[in-house]
Amino acid sequence: MNSSPSLPQKAVEDFAAHPIVLIALDFDGTLAPLVDDPEDSRMFPRSREALEALTGLSGVVVALVSGRAVDSLLRVSHPLDEWFLVGSHGVEVVPPHTKDSYTATNLVPARLRQAFERVVDNHPGTRLEVKAFGLALHTRGVEESLARNASEAAGAACHTWSEELFIRTGHGIVECSVEHATKGDGLRAIMQQSGASSTLFAGDDLTDEDGFAVLSNTDVAIRVGGGETRAPYRLASPEEVADVLWQIHDARLALDAP
Repeated sequence: MNSSPSLPQKAVEDFAAHPIVLIALDFDGTLAPLVDDPEDSRMFPRSREALEALTGLSGVVVALVSGRAVDSLLRVSHPLDEWFLVGSHGVEVVPPHTKDSYTATNLVPARLRQAFERVVDNHPGTRLEVKAFGLALHTRGVEESLARNASEAAGAACHTWSEELFIRTGHGIVECSVEHATKGDGLRAIMQQSGASSTLFAGDDLTDEDGFAVLSNTDVAIRVGGGETRAPYRLASPEEVADVLWQIHDARLALDAP
């Protein structure tokens, strides 16, 4: 569906009324602006303030669900100890209060990393993100034809690898992984662990559609920005995500008012 309506106040209030709610959010393009260098990404202050306020409410669980590796997500998001973290498109699931002890074993073969490094060397301005379970070539901010050539070269490096790899593409990114999972897998895991009676998940990318696919009619799926989506609701920008987070906060607070 291409023209999903924005989230109505009644949907916010119905969601907030559930005993335990899980608010799960993609990071880049949903809580933070899309930037050329992934390491420069930071959450919008108003979104962070809303998430911190929501974390302090009874029956509210917060999660970040990202394609980033957890170590990258930790660096850019500075999550609270109470938050769930899902990284590497669902491969990594870190429960609350365990982020400081979490480590991921690097499973990326050296020769595959070297192949990606050659792509970066041959295409100035592109950037390599090394994850425990995969590699990602970032081309955001690079001239269009160079970015296209770099993406094709990275794709070729993945396709010619002798062992099975899982390839994804997104906003200015080509990624291959030695472990396969989706954001839907990660989201399903934290839905079960949190005991949530309703889940809200918002994301802006094709990979977030896997998360939307595991939600039920009692949950809330929100696509941020343009593009085809299965989500029934759409918000235009991360700034509107912040607005919704505060609306949920206020609706939840009103339920506890005498």
